[in-house]
Amino acid sequence: MKDKLIWVVAFVVLAILAFLIDAPSDPTFLSPTVKRLLLAANLTLFLFLLNKFVGRPISQALAERGETIKGELAAARDKLAEAERLRAEVGERLARVEGEIAEMRDRAEAQGRAEAEKIDAQAHDEESRFMRRVDEQIARRQAETREQLVRDTAELTARLTKDLLASTMTADDQKRMLGASLEALADLKAKE
Repeated sequence: MKDKLIWVVAFVVLAILAFLIDAPSDPTFLSPTVKRLLLAANLTLFLFLLNKFVGRPISQALAERGETIKGELAAARDKLAEAERLRAEVGERLARVEGEIAEMRDRAEAQGRAEAEKIDAQAHDEESRFMRRVDEQIARRQAETREQLVRDTAELTARLTKDLLASTMTADDQKRMLGASLEALADLKAKE
């Protein structure tokens, strides 16, 4: 209804404009009023056909394109919102991973310090044990060396005494001297 009313109004406007124009010269058998009405009808028909075959398809194409663009804009907004959500999620995950890395690093440093202290304590204990063994071996070797020295000294003393006694002393003197030497050796062993 509205569309027909627009075309009637367009015809009336064009008819008024046709009467304002100078009288057309052709065809001569028509009156100037009919010519003007035909001119208005011709213009109205031209505009009607132009609107129907050109204007409406263009309007429909533009309307469809507008709807497509609206849909694409809505999809783009949805994708942008999804991208923002994903970015926020990735940011949260990254922050969480960085926190975990910091915790792991702190834990590893603490474990490293504890392990270093443990190794240091073990090394100190091992060093103490080694030094005790070394001291024990030194003491044992010193004791063995003293015993060997005492034996060697006693043997040497006995041999020298025997030789000396055999050359200068009588048999009774030799016996007395040998007894005194043996007593001295027994005293020396008791002192150790």
